[in-house]
Formats: sequence, structure tokens, C-alpha cells
Amino acid sequence: MYVQPTYEFEWATTADDLARVSEQLVGQPILSVDTETSGWQVGNEQLCLIQIGVPTERRVILVDVLKTGAPTALAPILSAPTPLIIAHNASFEERQFARYDMKVKGIRDTLTMSRQLRPDLPNHTLRTCCKLLLGLELTKQEQTSDWSVRPLSQEQVSYARLDAEVAISLYEYLAALEARASQELDLDIPGLLKEYNYVVRQRFEISREISHEMAFLQAREQKLKDVIRQKLVEGAPNYEGPLGRCTIQKVKRTEVNPELVRSTFPEFADEVIQEYVDRKRFDAVAKERGLPKNAIESVLDTVGYNDRLNIAVGDDTGLIE
Repeated sequence: MYVQPTYEFEWATTADDLARVSEQLVGQPILSVDTETSGWQVGNEQLCLIQIGVPTERRVILVDVLKTGAPTALAPILSAPTPLIIAHNASFEERQFARYDMKVKGIRDTLTMSRQLRPDLPNHTLRTCCKLLLGLELTKQEQTSDWSVRPLSQEQVSYARLDAEVAISLYEYLAALEARASQELDLDIPGLLKEYNYVVRQRFEISREISHEMAFLQAREQKLKDVIRQKLVEGAPNYEGPLGRCTIQKVKRTEVNPELVRSTFPEFADEVIQEYVDRKRFDAVAKERGLPKNAIESVLDTVGYNDRLNIAVGDDTGLIE
């Protein structure tokens, strides 16, 4: 069953409403922000709705941008060091506010956090994260609905409220995981290496129990994808239904033609066309001409240094590679 919103909500439908709620948000430690747009499918994207979650008050504010006009009253809140702003796929929200020359400063992207802290997930959409990490089933039926039509349907309102609400729960889960991983790091190098050894061994012991089955499942998953792709290429119909969706489309493979750049955009051609030597090709040609394997060393420039860590687990018998 799909989860339903539990936070109270209120509308901001006039410039005065927006100014009032903006003042109310001053001093809040954390907010979630989500947006709904229209026209992105045809390259004419328009911001229609802003959802602001206020977890300390278990409240969501729905800002109807089509009625309030430019949401610049929110600029002081979004650009301040606090509150902490939570968003899933934050670059999308940042792009919407950038249309009004508004910047979001203290933002945490739960999409990025999920990718870093739970790389095991099949994908990192809000729906998948909520289902697999929080046990919450979200409907995304209204995601592609027309958010420029007024009045919004009850389903659209519930969808909008819920996205702002669950973003907070997802952040709390990921932040707790992040905090747990960051415990007791104020150690000297031997202490840190001892803890590192423990973590690596524990991870190995846990994964050893499931590694064979995981290897099979990963190989099986790839084989199934390869066969599905081949069948679609050979003319099998696309599928979209209760089992999911699989489609195939022809995508152009293109590269920039330097000569066309020079003739079409001579005013900045030299800025974008750069000389490049393929290292593998160089090695191959050098080998054909009987040059030593390290011939390329004579034409390399040192442009800087990376601090590369070399680390290995060890015990009383020595290093375990």
C-alpha cells in the first residue's frame, strides 16, 4: 500500500503569503525543499510549485509559484548557512532557483549521500531509496502530470506533500549511517589501521557467506539484460507493465569535427580544439619502431602530484594482500 503524507500543510498563494512564511522559516535548523515543473519535456521548463518541509513543526508549505510570482522572498533563507537544506537530486532544485538568481547554500543532497553510503542499491531514485531503506512505498503516478494546470488535483497535492516529508526521513537514515561510519576516528595511525583491519575482516566474513550467490545473481542479471536487449534489437516489442519497463532506442554516436568547428566558429575554435596524444597509440607505434617500452617517459610533463594511499590488511604472519 502506498504511504500517505502525515505532516500538516498550508498554501502560500500570494506574495504576502510567501513573505509571511519566509519570516516563519528564519531560525529553523533544517528544511527540505522539492520543486515541481512543467514544460521540461519540450524544452520550456517552468517552475510551478515549491514544497518546503519543516520537520520541527511536522509541516509542509506549498508555494504556488504561478500565483505568488517570483519566489525571491525565500532567497535569504536558502542562501544562509542555516538552515540545512535537504533535497533529493539537489542540482534540479538549484537549477530552478537559479532562474531567479537565487542560490542555495547549506544543501545536502540525499541522492549523493545514497550513492556514497548505499552503493548496493539498484538505483538511487527517491522512490527506490524510500522503499528499500525506509520501507515506504511511494507512488510516482503524478510525477509527470501537468503541474501548470490549476487547481491541482488532490493526488498531486498529496504527492507534493509527501516528497517534502519523506526527504527528511531519508536524510535522517543516511545521516545516522554516515555518523556511525565516522565514529572514533580520533586515533593514531596504528589505532586507525587496527580498526581498518577489523572492518575489512568483518566485511569479508559477512560477504563470504553470500559471495557465491551474489556472483551468480550479478552474472545472471547481466545475461538477462543482454538477452532482453538482443530481442528488442531483433524486433521484439517494447514492454511496459506490472513487471517493469524495457525499451530500446537508437541513439546517435557523434563526435565533434574539428574542421567544421574551425569553419563554423572561427572566433573561438582555438579555445576548444586542443592537441591530444593517445598514450596507448603512442606505445603501440613506439613498439613498431623498436623503441624501448619507456620511450614515452621522455615526452611526459609532470603537472602535479596525487597523494595516493597504499594500504593492506595485516596480521601476525605479515601482510595479507
